[in-house]
Amino acid sequence: MPRATSSVARVAFFIPVDSPRKMGMTQTFQNARLAVIRLSAWQLSLTLALALIALLWFNTSFAASVLAGGLIGMLAGFYQAQRMLQVDAGKHPEAFMQSLWISEAVKIAVTVALFIFAIRLFRVQMVPTIIGYAGTYVVYWAALGTRYPWFETAVNNNARDRNWSER
Repeated sequence: MPRATSSVARVAFFIPVDSPRKMGMTQTFQNARLAVIRLSAWQLSLTLALALIALLWFNTSFAASVLAGGLIGMLAGFYQAQRMLQVDAGKHPEAFMQSLWISEAVKIAVTVALFIFAIRLFRVQMVPTIIGYAGTYVVYWAALGTRYPWFETAVNNNARDRNWSER
């Protein structure tokens, strides 16, 4: 029996699933997606390490608060990165910028909502929660400082390569 078509568009991260703006399965997309997963894994690793240190030096409430803060930062950042990967910036720069601004606004809203949720439901302590949340930004700063995700560029005809060749 033929399947009835729905008039409702399927949407993922506010972009229609069948949209021509959606980023394809290119090598660049795969590299970007892998970079997002690695960055999130580093954030989770640092969060767990901070929580373990807090558990050993303080108490379970302090450690749970650090863990909650780290998870808030990681989940909000992961959402934003996944949202940004929905649009191919090379083919649709305007749509990508729109996606960037929308994802940033939603990330802020998600972060605020998760902080409220953690404070009200789990009764987290604020200082350790902020420590855990700030830990996720340490990972961002380290990534920026090392120019992560270290994509290979197809063009090597730039001033740095001409002036400082690595022979």
